[in-house]
Amino acid sequence: MNAAVAGLSGELVWRALEAGDLDAIYALHRAAIGEAVRPEIVKPESRDFFAGILAGRGRMIGVFLDDVLIAYGVLQHALPDYDDPRPHLGLAADAPIAKLAGASVAQPYRGRSLQRALIAARVAMAPESHILFATSAPANTPSWTNLLAEGFAVRALRPYYGGHLRYVMVRDGTRVVSRAERLVVPADAGTQSALLAAGWRGVEARSVKGEPHILYVSEHADA
Repeated sequence: MNAAVAGLSGELVWRALEAGDLDAIYALHRAAIGEAVRPEIVKPESRDFFAGILAGRGRMIGVFLDDVLIAYGVLQHALPDYDDPRPHLGLAADAPIAKLAGASVAQPYRGRSLQRALIAARVAMAPESHILFATSAPANTPSWTNLLAEGFAVRALRPYYGGHLRYVMVRDGTRVVSRAERLVVPADAGTQSALLAAGWRGVEARSVKGEPHILYVSEHADA
């Protein structure tokens, strides 16, 4: 897939990434997370993680400008037990799942909707029968905003990756008929956890007086 992006003089080339791209992938990952790694916001990955994905544990898509990798997205099929969301979501142990397991965009090319485009590209790559999920830190507003915009819903809020809170966001084709609504700031973990335990879902990003909120909905009018 080729595409032009506003503000760029060249044409972007999208293609599946291969083992020969590993050096470029890892260099972009390290540059994207920066010198001050903040695992409470973004989980740093090892070179071996990407090598495993390219060796068959998943698939990757890359975006190139003038033959330089400027963005990538990971779709992971083989998941470690600690990353399996099915027990927390009431799903059958054999329900087919895949994870949108991270994406990076080089600093000069951020703000051009590439993160959201990478989400859409990985949704298109995944088998239709699979339930898709992603994890996102409440403090990582661009991440969960783009996931919500592409049809993912907040279904759980749990400690991951060393105890850091993450939204578990799911795209399974189901929708809640909203009969009750609540706007909640991402920093309010207590309220969100209570709503999610009662079956509410976070479905939309909203801005209230310039502050990001998540719209939670319930199918029960008396919730």
